[in-house]
Amino acid sequence: MKTVVLDNLFSKKELFYMYKEIIKTPNWRIDGQSTDQDGHISGPVFVVKNLNDKPQNYPLFVWGQTLVFRINKLLEEKNIGIPTKLNRMWFNSTSHGKKTQHWLHADDEDNLKLKSILLFMTPIWQPDWRGSFYIDGEEFKFKPGSAVIFDSKEYHKGESPESETYNWQRITCNILVG
Repeated sequence: MKTVVLDNLFSKKELFYMYKEIIKTPNWRIDGQSTDQDGHISGPVFVVKNLNDKPQNYPLFVWGQTLVFRINKLLEEKNIGIPTKLNRMWFNSTSHGKKTQHWLHADDEDNLKLKSILLFMTPIWQPDWRGSFYIDGEEFKFKPGSAVIFDSKEYHKGESPESETYNWQRITCNILVG
């Protein structure tokens, strides 16, 4: 599957509301990493659902599953299909100066049917703050309310903000569907 970008997936009100709800949850952990490889510095993660586990936050799981259906409908209009079963859903946070939180990885190298959806959840973002997302070296700029859909076997990494973001966290949501 070729990488697909969907812009304006959320209304401004929905994006601001979800950002506020996500950052105020007490369920954030500081040990998030996508792979089990040693030597990676972990970062803040809010797990909604892990692979093969029950949802840890059922309301956000339901929101994420309905979002997968919304994305699938938009992709069908482009004659692109994706699986719709939400297998994993994590929110990640990065702040200015945290360059060690991002590393090149694949979400799942073994299952060729899994797709990854990365959502840009921060409602205010300036291009000079950087914070892009890269898939096999191709840059996707951080754009509030957008989604990047790609094969989970593709190697990718995020980019930490390069300048002061005035208290806005770079929040992304990583969803695996299969």
